[in-house]
Amino acid sequence: MGSRPQNSSSSRMRRARRKSSNQKADQVISSTDDNNYSSISEKLEALKQLLPVNNGDLKADQLFKETADYIVLLRTQVFVLQKLLDFYDNGSGQSQDNNHSNAV
Repeated sequence: MGSRPQNSSSSRMRRARRKSSNQKADQVISSTDDNNYSSISEKLEALKQLLPVNNGDLKADQLFKETADYIVLLRTQVFVLQKLLDFYDNGSGQSQDNNHSNAV
């Protein structure tokens, strides 16, 4: 009747499997650390090249901030251009309707 779970053989097997899979994951991670580091470095360099202003040697956190700021800038530009397009489409559409109604 206690609230403490009983220690069954299935829970012991789950723990053993977890330990085994964790050990395998640790081995894979340690063997690919060098590859991951170079891959991450390459990706950071590619990201740096996407930014319009290259501020030289940026740390990763500063690079992410610059990238986020640039994304916000691009989204703002797209928003403004969409509004301008809507404005001029509606404006030209109204003037065409007015011209047709005046001609009739």
